[in-house]
Amino acid sequence: MIPHLQGVIAINRIPKPSALSAGLANASILLYTLWLLLPILQTTGRAVTGGLAVCLFGAGVLLDRPYLKARWIGFSLRCLCAAALPLVMRFFLRRGAESFAGYYAQQVMFWFPLLWCGYARARDDGRVWRFLKAALLGAMVVTTLTTIGWLVQGILRGGRVYAYSRSLGWGGPGQEAYLKELMGRNIGGYDFIYASMLSLPLVCYAVLITRGWKRAGWAGFCGAQLVMIALSQYTYGLIFAVTLVALELLAACLRWLVRKIRKQSLGVAHSLLWVLPLFGVVYFLRIPLAQGASFLCRQIGFESFAYSLDQLVNVLTGNMAGAASRMDYYRLPLDGLAASPLIGALPGMNAPLSQHSDLLDLLSATGVLGTAAFLSLIVFMARGCLRGLGSSTAKPHLYLQYAALLAFALLGTVTYSRDIPLVLCTGALLLGQCRCHEPANIIL
Repeated sequence: MIPHLQGVIAINRIPKPSALSAGLANASILLYTLWLLLPILQTTGRAVTGGLAVCLFGAGVLLDRPYLKARWIGFSLRCLCAAALPLVMRFFLRRGAESFAGYYAQQVMFWFPLLWCGYARARDDGRVWRFLKAALLGAMVVTTLTTIGWLVQGILRGGRVYAYSRSLGWGGPGQEAYLKELMGRNIGGYDFIYASMLSLPLVCYAVLITRGWKRAGWAGFCGAQLVMIALSQYTYGLIFAVTLVALELLAACLRWLVRKIRKQSLGVAHSLLWVLPLFGVVYFLRIPLAQGASFLCRQIGFESFAYSLDQLVNVLTGNMAGAASRMDYYRLPLDGLAASPLIGALPGMNAPLSQHSDLLDLLSATGVLGTAAFLSLIVFMARGCLRGLGSSTAKPHLYLQYAALLAFALLGTVTYSRDIPLVLCTGALLLGQCRCHEPANIIL
């Protein structure tokens, strides 16, 4: 028997969970989703709400005796991974130096969506993820719109948009009251901004496979996400967002042209590959393009955008007066990796960390072998989350999503934001349950 089919048959032989068990698992992900993606609930419910969601899931799994009987070893090992990985980040990457208990609790919750998604895919019971699509999409739409509304008000009040967006990404001394005020207005912080950026390929996929008012709704949501990311003024977030949507749009136009001119269909994956060279041209013209965009924004009165674009030009040209450029920060972990490429620095040796690249810092601190072990534990925890998506028409968009994840893990430090695994895991789960029979060559 084929090993893959043997595994699927073995899973299907496990009796379905009880209504109580499935309901608790379902309640856990709904509570976690709404709490995490609605800042107003997060600031009122605090961390105890997220902890309650994890406890509900644990109770649901404990009551699922058939699953535990068949899978208790694998599930226990996944839980151990979720408990161990925050320790690696604490002692090797020097994260959460101010409050170990608070940081540890947050990072355990970071891995919760992987545990939940693996369990949900293994059980293959719709009761476990009932109402998840509505909760996920509804929370993202609400927070996107409220964030846009408050950031626009910031612009109208004289450029306070910069303070709004950046304050939610920094929890320094004296910021607690201001952060609570912003979250009370349901303004999404940098976690939500980057999670929204990562969701763009799947939103574009939804635009492609729907028609009529549904397509208009998905297209409107995609546009709102781009507006929110632009107003947030997170430079890398905006660059990635524009790149992802531009790739999707250009690939869709190419498929349309091939169909009209050659009367043939071009697959999504091939169309995405064909438009990649255009971004090589943009890369070589990056400085004049950024300078031109800055000039245009200044002419129409968007001083906040012009300032951010000027900062981008300084980064691209290496002209960072009074401060180190990004490349200077990236050289630190590269030097550490060169000094000890296999095992990195041991605890207490103070590995050179940039605090500007999650991937390079991991390599500097743990070496190639340690990084491979770290990533292997993540893959083990996520095993089964992408089951059934190999033949899905969404596969090229998933590749694009994970390519973006890898890119900003290399260039930024938001990889361990809790919103990101939630969006990735629930998106993969909902795609896996979608019974869409669209042709492989999707066109507009």
